[in-house]
Amino acid sequence: MVLTAGAAAPSATAAPPSKKVSVERVPLADAAPEVPGKGREIRRSKPFAMAALRWNGKNPDLVEVQAQHLDGTWGEWLRLPAVDGQDRGRPGKNQASEAAWLGDSTAIRVRAESDGAPVDAKTVSVLLIDPGTAQAASTAAKPTAISRAEWGADESLRTQCFQQQGVGVEYGDTVKAAIVHHTAGSNDYTAADSARIVRGIYAYHASELQWCDIGYNVLVDKFGQVFEGRYGGLELPVWGAHAQGFNKDTVGVSMLGEFTSVAPSATQLESVAQVLAWKLAGNYRDPLGEVTMVSGYGGSSAKYPLGTAVTLPVIHGHRDVGYTECPGDLAYQELPALRQRVAELMGDWTAGAIYQKWQAAGADAGPLGGAYELEQDAADGGRQTAFARGAKSAYWSPATEASLIEGMIRDKWREHGAEAGALGYPRTDELSTPDGSGRYNHFAGADGSIYWTPWTGAHEIRGLIKAKWAQLGWENGPLGYPRTDELGTPDGVGRYNHFDRSNGSVYWTPGTGAHEIRGAIKDRWAQVGWERSYLGYPTSDEYAVPGGRRSDFQHGYVVWDAATGNVTDRPY
Repeated sequence: MVLTAGAAAPSATAAPPSKKVSVERVPLADAAPEVPGKGREIRRSKPFAMAALRWNGKNPDLVEVQAQHLDGTWGEWLRLPAVDGQDRGRPGKNQASEAAWLGDSTAIRVRAESDGAPVDAKTVSVLLIDPGTAQAASTAAKPTAISRAEWGADESLRTQCFQQQGVGVEYGDTVKAAIVHHTAGSNDYTAADSARIVRGIYAYHASELQWCDIGYNVLVDKFGQVFEGRYGGLELPVWGAHAQGFNKDTVGVSMLGEFTSVAPSATQLESVAQVLAWKLAGNYRDPLGEVTMVSGYGGSSAKYPLGTAVTLPVIHGHRDVGYTECPGDLAYQELPALRQRVAELMGDWTAGAIYQKWQAAGADAGPLGGAYELEQDAADGGRQTAFARGAKSAYWSPATEASLIEGMIRDKWREHGAEAGALGYPRTDELSTPDGSGRYNHFAGADGSIYWTPWTGAHEIRGLIKAKWAQLGWENGPLGYPRTDELGTPDGVGRYNHFDRSNGSVYWTPGTGAHEIRGAIKDRWAQVGWERSYLGYPTSDEYAVPGGRRSDFQHGYVVWDAATGNVTDRPY
């Protein structure tokens, strides 16, 4: 029996598609009487281009839709599988079908059956999705992703849902595996339609299913166009909603179309391979290998109960972890060849210095954990990534070894331009200072370093000021740790760092070099006007004289009397 809902005959002229995504819910219980041989129909003057079903209770055995296009012809019946995306116990719903691409249409028929009989129409709603007008789309078959802004994501759908549910973008620890999907529905779409399809899926997943965003991390159409999916950054392990129990630490790549009776195009598969090569190489995963994943969902519809360890190919299909036909028989048959192609594209991905440092540290089981941020290019031919544990990043350049940097030292370094700034690349890991109180990294540029303690924070020091500090004994000397970065003097001539001990500083100019000044002598210099006073800049470190201490300046000197504590400044 055909279950359709609808009203009167079609109008002669349909209104044009809207520019904004909209979703209309039509309860089947509100359907007009059935027409023999045709069932019930939903008709609208405003076209829609996608459809999905929602229901209460168990999943129907059969869900199919047929759409009438703008020219009056009826398309083929399309089977809609149930979604298997969001993990149970998390916000959102799973009692729904996938959203099918129909093309611009004004009428739809629906079949929904369980145990050979129609489902109760009171438990079913039909979602008519207008994904808005088409946008110009790239024809490139490379994995340069069409961004969310470019395909027209209405970010208010995501942010409003997050606010209502009190949640936000979530991340896993790394990417351990890739799960290949298809979106189901029609394969009859143009390159310009693809952005509309993605917008429609996004609106359906985010608003109707309350997943707050599109479930897939990446989508690829039959023309090879790659679309950024779930918000949060393609370089990061964004927690998707595409495979119940296995959303964490996986990337979900979905091919637009249905591949039970039609195979994916070679162009589509090549783009999928390029996306996966990029993601897996950057996360240090063998595309020909296996991985053990642990199910994160234990509900009645789960293929694997909560906590079950499952060994899977690193690249596998949705059906391997869920009760679904996804990604379709003919796409699933392509997975062995896809793995081989990904391996070809990745080349010798184990040769990199950062990878080798990660392996030496124990790989996933070590203190770094997995790669949290995709390893990627950095300035001047370098490479960089971030790891899941300890908020550590690794940087490498042709002139430096792979080195780890983290926490407040990394923040300070990035404040100064990271590897493209004056400090350049780190040339040591973060290390402990000899006194055991601080931490530091040395850098390749400007003979620079960043030192951190709990009481001073992180500060950079470099060049001749750093050399003077080293000459005086580093942090164990009279100055202690830097408490400022290197700064410019108000007169624009000199540079200085202040330190946390003895009220000390080191001042430098091209004409005087670098000299330390501290204590009562520094206080007197400040009282008379610093470098803008008649004294000018220091030309010596503080040194001992009979009965006290002295520092020399460009145009005078300051003496401290040990017996009286008096400080005197005099011109030459």
